[in-house]
Amino acid sequence: MSTEVILALDVESRKRAEKIIEAAGENLKWIKIGLQTYLRDGPTFVRDLASEGKNIFLDLKLHDIPNTMSKAIESLASLPVSMLTVHAAAGPEALERCSETMRKALPKATLLAVTVLTSMDAKSLHQLGIMNTPEDQVIRLAKLAIESGVGGIVCSPKELSSLGETLHSGVTFVTPGIRPTGAKLGDQKRVMTPAQAAQAGANYLVIGRPILEAKNPEAVIDQIQKELASSQRANLS
Repeated sequence: MSTEVILALDVESRKRAEKIIEAAGENLKWIKIGLQTYLRDGPTFVRDLASEGKNIFLDLKLHDIPNTMSKAIESLASLPVSMLTVHAAAGPEALERCSETMRKALPKATLLAVTVLTSMDAKSLHQLGIMNTPEDQVIRLAKLAIESGVGGIVCSPKELSSLGETLHSGVTFVTPGIRPTGAKLGDQKRVMTPAQAAQAGANYLVIGRPILEAKNPEAVIDQIQKELASSQRANLS
């Protein structure tokens, strides 16, 4: 499976979002809708994007008691969503309930568990009372999620190699924290380039500001996709 680019469409208005999508060109197939956009523009925007042929990654990062998380997923049943996120830290009961609900309400979509946010490092975890390293905590939460029936993992590209060795081969890996060579890190702390992440085993790369802030978003996406294709050819040779 080739590695695909997902545009993190986290901007201040629907009008700007639509301009960016138009500027991104037809080669962009995946859009991530996060809390900022979903709370502002709602299900209508999700349906409108899907009607234009875009695949939707709905990144709500649900984290609550099991029943509330399950009911939240049921409320999304009518939406054309391809991937949806929950927090692995919600625990095994919540993850099992969500996995079961996904199979009924959104059978064609993949449930993803968020492990450790890419804005966090060891110091951040220690401040929360978690003494594990980020990598150890990611592996712990990822194992828990997959054992609970979740279909994929959201993690930093830095943990991909370890997870690939730990989890079964059918797991989908979605990685934020991707920065093309020369791009600013922003608030991301555990990052890789697109080619590095693809070689480490990423199925999908979530990229925001390097595309959103570009004068020519389509050119940036094309360059990333060329880099990924070159990396894939190198792996096959």
